Amino acid sequence: MGKLLILAVYATYAAFWIRFYAHILVWRRAVRQNPQPASAGAPLGGKACALAVRDVLFFRRLIMVNPALWVGEWVFHASFPLVLARHLRFFLNPIPPLVWYLQTPGLIAGYLLPLSLLYILIIRLCTKHEKYASPANIFLLCLVLVISAIGLLMQAQFKPDLVDAKLFIYGIMSFAPAAVPGSVLFMIHFLLVLVLVSFLPTHIVTGPIIMLEARKREQALQLVIHEK
Repeated sequence: MGKLLILAVYATYAAFWIRFYAHILVWRRAVRQNPQPASAGAPLGGKACALAVRDVLFFRRLIMVNPALWVGEWVFHASFPLVLARHLRFFLNPIPPLVWYLQTPGLIAGYLLPLSLLYILIIRLCTKHEKYASPANIFLLCLVLVISAIGLLMQAQFKPDLVDAKLFIYGIMSFAPAAVPGSVLFMIHFLLVLVLVSFLPTHIVTGPIIMLEARKREQALQLVIHEK
């Protein structure tokens, strides 16, 4: 069982990066094929870069379309990286001071995460728009909600052996697999994370790049209009 689980981890990891690079290739091909203003090759100015960063960090387009959904989405996207940062202690050895510093913020974010997901689910299901309540979106939201809820259960009540968990995860990362921890909740949590990685849309990773490109095209279009 342990060997099959470890093979599943490596297969999931490889499949994610294959999908990621395939997405990059498709995006680059689309950029080359689509006509763009002559000045689109010009570098982004300081103001345009600042606006692009604002778009990425604060979801400007979403707040303009659906302010109620924006609240939950922003809390979720702010909490999720902190939760991931808290989990870095299982992957790194030695653990950097910054990771230790982020343990408390990550713990607080761990409680905000499922609350934000519940809020997003309610808003999406109540919004009569197929884009917000598509089966794929609801599936991913429910999956992350279950993962985060199990994580809270392990944090508050059913604590696994953290040494065994770290030896298992770090062993996978260093290609020196260790024994599978005995905690059933931990294994369910771990397997659901693998499912999440398998279904995670790769455009989430390339989103900031695409946002920068969109801002670049918008700036180039404004220059062309101004010249005319």
